[in-house]
Amino acid sequence: MKPKICYSIVNLKEFSFEDFPFDGYEFKAFGKGFKPNIIILTKIRETFNDKDLSLHSQLGRIFSCNERGFPEFSEAELDILKSEIIISKIIGVKQINFHMKETEFTNEEIKRFNEIISFANKNRIEMIYENHVCSEEVIFKVLKTFPKVNFCLDIGHLNIAIHKGKFKMKLEEFLDKVKPRLVHIHAHNNYGEKDEHNSLDNGNFDWKNVLNLLKNSKLRKIILENKTKEDTLETKKMLEEFYRLKNA
Repeated sequence: MKPKICYSIVNLKEFSFEDFPFDGYEFKAFGKGFKPNIIILTKIRETFNDKDLSLHSQLGRIFSCNERGFPEFSEAELDILKSEIIISKIIGVKQINFHMKETEFTNEEIKRFNEIISFANKNRIEMIYENHVCSEEVIFKVLKTFPKVNFCLDIGHLNIAIHKGKFKMKLEEFLDKVKPRLVHIHAHNNYGEKDEHNSLDNGNFDWKNVLNLLKNSKLRKIILENKTKEDTLETKKMLEEFYRLKNA
């Protein structure tokens, strides 16, 4: 089944459905025009009331503050996550994509984050872990530690991790392991050095191979994370053509 092709909104103030006609949309909690202001949030809810929505958390690698010597900040992170869950419920968001730290989790961290997952479930919000530039072991560890979260594969981050030698597993083997929980893709390309967020044709990552390997998977959304309108619409066109030819 063809996944929904969605757009990660760069600037809500300049957004229009005419300019960005997609199957769904992702808000950035750190994006321009997105604020925890109830007047703004109710306007967003009215504008997007019939759309398939997700949210990208504003947090970086959750719990990494503990090993950096600022354990008190982890409480702030969890409070921010709870706020994002409440905001999501208000505006009609169904999934939140988030990043996690690379190192081993303490028992307390596991307990506290499971509380966040339970809070999200009560509010009918799905929590989805997204890889940063990291090894496959980091991804497997997070998914094993938190079996109730699904996975968002950021292929731009993956490409950098491969080129920098952090990610060493064969791609087909990796996808076989994460496929049962892979529900989102963040789509953009680069040349393995910087997180450029280019269009899919401007980089050296073989995105078509990934989508072919994910045939008959649980992939529900491909969310475009390009910097410019031109790159976004070009990427949308390439994905639509890819699935048109596959379904022909």
